Amino acid sequence: MTDHEELVDTRVRDVLRTKGTLKKKGDVLTAAPSDTVYDCIDAMVDRDIGSIVVMSDDEIVGIFTERDYMRDIALKGRSSPETKVQEVMTSEVATARIDDQLQECLDRMTDLKCRHLPVVNEEGDLTDIISMRDCAEQIAESAQSGAMQLVNYVTGQYPKM
Repeated sequence: MTDHEELVDTRVRDVLRTKGTLKKKGDVLTAAPSDTVYDCIDAMVDRDIGSIVVMSDDEIVGIFTERDYMRDIALKGRSSPETKVQEVMTSEVATARIDDQLQECLDRMTDLKCRHLPVVNEEGDLTDIISMRDCAEQIAESAQSGAMQLVNYVTGQYPKM
């Protein structure tokens, strides 16, 4: 299998498995639309992550990221303790499903210039989130695995069929 074929065959579930959240609840950081930007940033810093999914009645209504903060708070001189996250969040949220191909997700993030995709189940309920970093780590792990298979083959340690 070529590197391209392996990437095409890689799914969101593989990213979640590598990330360690496939078998347990993803514990996605969420906020209410009425939460302040300050509280959202505080929670993001506490968890060392770059986004927070904004939920209303168990429905995704937006996502707030570090980029949103820079563009809509810092550069506009707004006050994060006084600004509600609903005023500056990205309202149109692209999502992924567990069976989506990794390449499709990477293309979606590139086209939309975003770095996070909430993962939803068949009913549209939030279950996890993937980031560009998660995807890069998956690609690196796959490449390392492929390299080890090649080394094993060259050194005669490859399983014979």
